[in-house]
Amino acid sequence: MKTRLFLYAAAVLLAVSAGCSYFEDDDDDDVVAEEIVVWSQADAGGWHNLAIKSDGTLWAWGFNREGELGLGNWRNRTIPEQVGVDAGWTQVSAGGRHSLALRENGTLWAWGMNIYGQLGDGTRKDAAKPFMPGLETDWSAVSAGLYHSLALKTNGTLWSCGDNTHGQLGDGTAEERTAFSQIGLDEDWVAASAGDHHSLALKSGGTLWAWGANDSGQLGTGTNDNSLVPVKVNNDEDWAAVSAGGSHSLALKSDGTLWAWGANDSGQLGTGTNDNSLVPVKVNNDEDWAAVSAGGSHSLALKSDGTLWAWGANSLGQLGDGTSSDSGVPVLVDSDLEWARASAGGSHSLALIPEGALWAWGMNDYGQLGDGTEEQKNSPVLVRETAEEEDREAQAEEGK
Repeated sequence: MKTRLFLYAAAVLLAVSAGCSYFEDDDDDDVVAEEIVVWSQADAGGWHNLAIKSDGTLWAWGFNREGELGLGNWRNRTIPEQVGVDAGWTQVSAGGRHSLALRENGTLWAWGMNIYGQLGDGTRKDAAKPFMPGLETDWSAVSAGLYHSLALKTNGTLWSCGDNTHGQLGDGTAEERTAFSQIGLDEDWVAASAGDHHSLALKSGGTLWAWGANDSGQLGTGTNDNSLVPVKVNNDEDWAAVSAGGSHSLALKSDGTLWAWGANDSGQLGTGTNDNSLVPVKVNNDEDWAAVSAGGSHSLALKSDGTLWAWGANSLGQLGDGTSSDSGVPVLVDSDLEWARASAGGSHSLALIPEGALWAWGMNDYGQLGDGTEEQKNSPVLVRETAEEEDREAQAEEGK
C-alpha cells in the first residue's frame, strides 16, 4: 500500500505547459493524432489516485469504498472524474484510503476514511467529499500515509494526525490523534513523507529524521526499535528528498546518489539482494538520480536524463517493464518515453511525461490505472479522460 507524498528535489520539478498533446497508438500502424489530457501532477495511493490538471482542477479514480475519491458517493471509477467544479488546487496526496489536498489560498482539504482520525477534523466520521478540517490558510505541503497524515506549514512547523499505533505521529505517544497536532517545537522542517506505519522528514540543514514503526529497519537508525519521536538518521547533512513506502524508505542526497533502507523481501531496496537493511545503503554508484517514490513493496526513481527506473515487487506489473517478475536492481521503464514525474502506489504506478500526458501500469482491480478497464497492465498505458462507449454505459448503469 502506498503512502505518501512523492517528494522531488526542487531542482528537478518540471513545469508542464497547457495545450494539446498527442500520442502514437501502438495498436495501429498509423500515427493517431489524438488530443489528450494535460496533467500537472498525480499521486498514487493504495488503490486510488488523485491528479491535478494544468487548469488547476482536481480529478480522482480507482477504489472508492470509503469515499476517498471525493465524488460524494462510494462507487469505484475506472477513468478520472472531476472532484467538484473548482480550480485552484495546488497539491494532492493519496493515502491508503483517504486523501489530502491543498488549494492556492493555503487551505488544507481532506476526505475518505476517517476511522483513525486521519482527516484531522476531530472526528472519526468518513467524508465522501472534500472539506476543510480547520480554517488555517498557512499550509504548504501534505502527505497521506496508510492511516495517518502529515502536513507542513509555511512557518516550518510539522503537524500530524490519525493512527499512531507505532508512534508514526511523532508526538511521543502511541495514542491516536483525530485533530492535527504539532510535532515538537521545531520550525525548520522542509519536507515530510508518510509511509504505511512510519514517517520521514527533512530539515533545512539537510538532516534526515524518522519515527514510527521500525520492524524492518525502515527508520534507518541501525536498530529495529520503534520511535515515538523523530530521531536523526545518521549525521549526514546533505539529504535532498525522501519517500516513505510500505516498510522501506528511499532518499536522495544532494550529490545525486540514491539510498534505501528497510524491508527488502521483494528487492525494493535495489541492492541486488533480499536482505533488509537497518541503515541507508547506496543503490548502485550512479550520481544522476533526480527524484524517488517508494510504493508498497516497489520503488521508482527518475534520472536527470528523463529515464525512469523501477525495482522490487512486480507480480502485478507495477514495475512497468513488460514482465511480472520481481527485480532486485533498477530496470528501465519504457525507453521510448522521456519522463518528468513518477509516483509509486500500493501495487501500481503513475508517471507523467513533460508534455503532460499521464501513464499508468500495474494492479488494476479497481480501475486505478484510469484506462477504462479493470485489467492488469505490465507496461505503461495512457490514462484517458473518457472511456470507450461500452465502459461509459456500464458505469452509468452501475450508478443507477
